[in-house]
Amino acid sequence: STGESYITKGLTKLEMQDLILSLEIKEVLLNHEYDNQLIKFLNDNQVIINYYQNQQILNNKLVNNLDLESKKIASLLINYLQHLQKGYLNHLMPFVVEHKKEIAKVDYQVKRHLEILESNTLNPKTTLLYWLDKTETAMGSRLLKYWLNHPIRDINKLNQRYDFISSFINLKLQGELKEHLRYIYDINRIVGRISAGNANAKDLINLKNTIKLVPALIKTLQSYDDKILNLLADGLDPHQEVYDLLEKAIVDEPPLTITEGGIIKLGYNSDLDEIIYLQKHGKEWLDNFEEKERERTGIKNLRVNFNKVHGYFIEITRGNLHLVLDEFEYERKQTLVGSERFINKELKEMESKILNAEERGMNLEHELFLEIRKKLESFTTSLQTLAINISHIDVYLSLAIVALEYDYIRPELTLNRNVEIRDGRHPVVEKTTTFVKNDIVMNEGEIFLITGPNMSGKSTYMRMFALIVYLAQIGSFVPAKKAVLPLYDAIYTRIGSSDDISGGKSTFMVEMVESNYALKNATNKSLILFDEIGRGTATYDGMALAQGMIEYIHEKIKAQTLFSTHYHELTILEESLENLTNLHVRAKEENNTMVFLYQVEKGKSDRSYGLQVASLAGLPASLLKRSGSILKKLEAKENPVELDIFNYVDILKEPEIITLDDISQEVLNEIEDVNFDQMTPFDALIFLKHLQDKLKKR
Repeated sequence: STGESYITKGLTKLEMQDLILSLEIKEVLLNHEYDNQLIKFLNDNQVIINYYQNQQILNNKLVNNLDLESKKIASLLINYLQHLQKGYLNHLMPFVVEHKKEIAKVDYQVKRHLEILESNTLNPKTTLLYWLDKTETAMGSRLLKYWLNHPIRDINKLNQRYDFISSFINLKLQGELKEHLRYIYDINRIVGRISAGNANAKDLINLKNTIKLVPALIKTLQSYDDKILNLLADGLDPHQEVYDLLEKAIVDEPPLTITEGGIIKLGYNSDLDEIIYLQKHGKEWLDNFEEKERERTGIKNLRVNFNKVHGYFIEITRGNLHLVLDEFEYERKQTLVGSERFINKELKEMESKILNAEERGMNLEHELFLEIRKKLESFTTSLQTLAINISHIDVYLSLAIVALEYDYIRPELTLNRNVEIRDGRHPVVEKTTTFVKNDIVMNEGEIFLITGPNMSGKSTYMRMFALIVYLAQIGSFVPAKKAVLPLYDAIYTRIGSSDDISGGKSTFMVEMVESNYALKNATNKSLILFDEIGRGTATYDGMALAQGMIEYIHEKIKAQTLFSTHYHELTILEESLENLTNLHVRAKEENNTMVFLYQVEKGKSDRSYGLQVASLAGLPASLLKRSGSILKKLEAKENPVELDIFNYVDILKEPEIITLDDISQEVLNEIEDVNFDQMTPFDALIFLKHLQDKLKKR
């Protein structure tokens, strides 16, 4: 355990479940039975459930800053942990209260849609975390993940984080600082093990080596005349007393066990020094004794050996037993196949001294080690403060390096609701492909209705905006030439990349549930991203729902919204909705091939280039030609939103004489029925494979 403790209250059941998923909670403690729905949720997500009842309200430094209700809950948890750990909780830090109003609401599904911490394709390189995390310490990495899980709304805190990053960008000794951090161990974990009474000598050496680097960190931070860096340096306590204790007491390469000696340095304890002297000179005595006995007996291969069962003994091979005389006063101790083992009075006396010394030495070393470990417990709080300060240095340095390497700029936070992003970039997509920069200039409550071809970059544009906002609200610089941003109280998305089909919910059902959650909870200070709403149902239904949502957001919520759609008919809403602006993603046709330009501009797109997407997917040329002919017929009809089923056959009739077998006719029928405008490239490939399999059966 790192000892960090947080508390929040006022969460709804959904918010609580979301927090459990976001923080990857492994165990939940309940003080009474909850409803079956929550229990099922916990079981489904493999969260351990434990019940514990203890009404004792504590009054100590861990909970003194809490109100009564929070103190009751925190006390329950502490009492439970004390029950489990038998009292070893000295490393717990005072509870930090997380107020809902201070944190931007970004639920687990939104984080998944945006791939903040988890990849939708199990490829870590598609996550924002992968490209931001250049930390060197475990403590820094944890803090960065915490920030990514908790985007904030406090403009002063965010500007303070920007200030720190700016100072680290200007620091010319970044490499030197990074090198120092690389060899710093996880102080929180070590302190936790010390408190729990299971830290070994290796842990203490790791702590010593970490503390040894603190003066170098301070010197590096102070080498550049910067008030902010000097402030960070002032927060680093070198813990000289701890270092001196460990340097004097513990050998540099101790064993893993703490009960078999070899831990304490010579000179730390006079009693131990005497015992060690006896052990050392006892070995010399044994060597001299062996040599003396060889000369006295004339037995050249006589050996003095030791094992844990029989102690010390004189061993003589069977071939030399005739040389053993009574005058030697040897007492037979053990008979083996090839030798005999003896002992005499002199060896027996020395054995007692040496063995007692070894046992006394190991016991004394163990006692001394426990005393040292106990002394270190008094430094728990100051060491945890050191860990916090080092973790912040690590994160600020990491974000500064990211800003330098990837050309990020400091965002400008504004108290109004206007947005101005110039040359914005997607922080992840740009790492794997050439990215076309785009602007986002948005007024308060404005809705962008985005149309354009499939695969043209509509979703990427929306995610780009969301990720720039997200980065700004964790305190990071952002990928743009300029970024003026308001603070958002929440980000809501509906981007269909991880629908719960296996859980019995259709894509359309998931779409409606997520959309409903956003519409019910969003405020005029929220950011909404809706991607292709209504594609999972019939055309009229989908279009009606999409328009209804747009109008509801426009009239009721008034949140800034990016709404992409394949319903080009909705672009007419710009004429009636004051705060709606049409955007389209540019594309052009060259040599009967579509070229995506990935540039977002004002205005509407009249087509989605469904046939061109099908062509890119590799559908047969004859099939595409026939589909094009059908499309012309459909487009010639007035109001071609959705065809009347009884007139459909008449419209498709052509004066062509084509002789086809049954399977070929079935293929053409399927092509006629499919709606390419509602088809993703992946769907098109699956459809193509299906047609190919049919044709192979002819």
